[in-house]
Amino acid sequence: MSWFNKNYNRRQIVGVNHFGGSGVQATIDIEFSIPADWDTFWDEIRSDFRDVVVTDPKGNVLSFARKGGANYSDRILILQVDGYVSNNDNSMNAIFVYYGFSSETSDRSVAVTIASPKEGYITLERPISRIVPSRGGQSATDTPIISFSKATIEEVDVFFLTVSLLGRRYQTYNNRNNLEAIDYVEIFSYDNTGTNSATRYDLDDVRLGNTFFRGRYIIGDDGSDYAVVAKFTTTEKQILETRAILRVKNLLPE
Repeated sequence: MSWFNKNYNRRQIVGVNHFGGSGVQATIDIEFSIPADWDTFWDEIRSDFRDVVVTDPKGNVLSFARKGGANYSDRILILQVDGYVSNNDNSMNAIFVYYGFSSETSDRSVAVTIASPKEGYITLERPISRIVPSRGGQSATDTPIISFSKATIEEVDVFFLTVSLLGRRYQTYNNRNNLEAIDYVEIFSYDNTGTNSATRYDLDDVRLGNTFFRGRYIIGDDGSDYAVVAKFTTTEKQILETRAILRVKNLLPE
């Protein structure tokens, strides 16, 4: 794994919505905004943005640029990526923003040509409920380890933790012990016949955080159970699934 630079103190995952294809490799352009309410970022970067760098999951610098209108004082920054090679065009792809090197002198942004960019998201959310822990050594085909309930009209978020899924280095490289990262994530909702239906989740509200994947589940038949699934493909080519049961029930008095 090739990390960008050991002097960069922080990194943040960016989830890129690339749903809608057939699951094949494709080259895409990307555009995403830095949230204005992300104090940690704005308090630690240089005012000239030179220490804000976009990489792929392995830490290789991408062809990126700051969109016109970037303004440090007003906390406005939109980043664009040109020609990113996505390994799955029907998934949430992962890229990273590195930041926080006050002595940076080089500007790694370049001229880009952007067409029909896929939208990226930085989520500052912290999971607090409906959390699916990492499965550890348990097989993904075993009985799901946790279950949740919702009414038919509810739209709920389920958080799949990624903390213990990814490999670590025995010895550090470039002052980091990360070996593996998320490449892309797919989302599913299976009924009791094993049939997936995209009508039961909202792809526009899927998000990818530093330690979790968030799926938003919407409709479902009253009295039915569904297996909600996050399928992770990593930079080391592992394919991992985390599952839970989502029970749909309209509770009414006897």
